[in-house]
Amino acid sequence: MRLIIVAPLILLFLSEILFVQPTFAQESYELLKDEIELTRAVIKVKRKKIVAANVNLTKTESKKFWPLYNDYIAEIDKANNKRVKLIAEYRDAYVNKTLSDRQALKLLNGYQLYEQVKLRTRNTFVQKFKEILPPKKVVRFFQVENKLDAIINFELAGGIPLVPVAK
Repeated sequence: MRLIIVAPLILLFLSEILFVQPTFAQESYELLKDEIELTRAVIKVKRKKIVAANVNLTKTESKKFWPLYNDYIAEIDKANNKRVKLIAEYRDAYVNKTLSDRQALKLLNGYQLYEQVKLRTRNTFVQKFKEILPPKKVVRFFQVENKLDAIINFELAGGIPLVPVAK
């Protein structure tokens, strides 16, 4: 029964990402940045609805969960800001055909740092969520988070071309 509720929400979520997906076309950085911010705002609202529909919080749990969830999303957004900057930097180098080996490694190191920060943030918040929710609900929440991240990462991967290499 839960799948019936989740499937349409995920389809809405996915269609929103497909509709506003950032491109690597030659457009101004400000326009790209505005597009990304709009996409992120839409994703936040849909993400919250999907979490609410799937974690099955009681009223008592909800009172504690949502403020902590908002703190969690704020911290994750800080990490995601780093990823957006990396994507924008890669986009500029890709479009202008100026990506050097040194810059490519710098982007890779930046991405690894982003992943580390995101993992540290998640680990910190797992502990905090365990203080207010039963373990199965904590696990379920992070399962939902992981699935939503996978959808986003899949869509991003489709829109970001591979680094060009000499043949």
